[in-house]
Amino acid sequence: MIRSDNKDRKVVVISNFHEDNSISRSNMVYKYFTYRNFDTKVLYSNFSHSLKKFRYFNNKDFKYLTTKSYQSSLSINRILSHLIYSLKVIKYLIREKVHIVYVIIPPNWLLLTLFLKLNRKTKFIIDVIDLWPEAFPHHNNIFKKSILSTIGIIPKVSRMIAVQKSDFFITESQYFFKKLKLTGKKNVKVVLLKKFQSDTPMIKSLSKEISIAYLGNIGFIYDFDSLFEIMLGIQKKRRVTLHIIGSGPNRNWLFNQLKNKNLEFIDHGISFDEDFKINKLSKCWFGFNGYKNSTEVALSYKSIDYLSYGVPLLNSAKEDTETLVLSEKIGFNFNENNLGNLIDNLSIISRDDVIKMKKNAFKTFQNKFSGESLYNEMDTIINELNL
Repeated sequence: MIRSDNKDRKVVVISNFHEDNSISRSNMVYKYFTYRNFDTKVLYSNFSHSLKKFRYFNNKDFKYLTTKSYQSSLSINRILSHLIYSLKVIKYLIREKVHIVYVIIPPNWLLLTLFLKLNRKTKFIIDVIDLWPEAFPHHNNIFKKSILSTIGIIPKVSRMIAVQKSDFFITESQYFFKKLKLTGKKNVKVVLLKKFQSDTPMIKSLSKEISIAYLGNIGFIYDFDSLFEIMLGIQKKRRVTLHIIGSGPNRNWLFNQLKNKNLEFIDHGISFDEDFKINKLSKCWFGFNGYKNSTEVALSYKSIDYLSYGVPLLNSAKEDTETLVLSEKIGFNFNENNLGNLIDNLSIISRDDVIKMKKNAFKTFQNKFSGESLYNEMDTIINELNL
């Protein structure tokens, strides 16, 4: 049974990529521990990976650690930035008396914090929300694959050690669970990505023509070539528009490609306003959740965001999401071999069929990914650790 008064017990949530929004894993974990009355702090990097700029949060419980900026996702500066952050985290933990350390990885450098268990009674919970370097696309480039394989040895070994040394080990999908070979391990749990949703999307609000949403980072791991092919195919039979909310390093390239191919799109810019996103996305027929083949993604923040707004998926992510799309009837799965069939289906699909999928999408979100269910799962973990 969880204690009702935990104010004398300190929790530190460690996340290099922390964001103060409804879809951030670290923010949801922070809200859980504060809800359970723990004295909770979040340590985050002051450099935003998604925005590629420095930023700060107006919350006394969020403590920033100054790190190094970088522009490329695969660069020495990024490695240095993550290493600096990790070393500063360790310095903080050495100085502070903490009862629970909740570490979200990557970066895998943060697993160095487990060395502090040698002389402390602190409980360490490790939460893997991405596989590095497996998640980085290599396009089957032999040179890039060899580099990623070489630099990936240490992260992979450190994850294996973390399973043994942490007090509890969490993965964000069944695919990661299998990939890390966790079957039969003690104190291991799959906790799906979650999100708090304050308002119900307007399920019956739908644009007249087919509209596809793209939400989030416009990066290099996404399969925009398939998106172009899908839109060009649909465009031969009916009007289709792409609605973009987000930005990223591939932004200018994406916009230029859309213009050159005469594809309709609307750039809504970056927004963290839930009302704005509900208004725009609830009218979209589908959300694009396409990844390049070499990217190891099974369940993404992007897909949970779409479902929370009642938007069915055009999905190429593997395992968890692929199974969900089929079982819950919340969109279409695709790969490079079946784009023709997908285009045929989208060219004739009716508004009524899409509205059914939209209702299924939001129902799936409520049942599997709503923030409230996170509390029950976290309660189970805290109870198992006798905290």
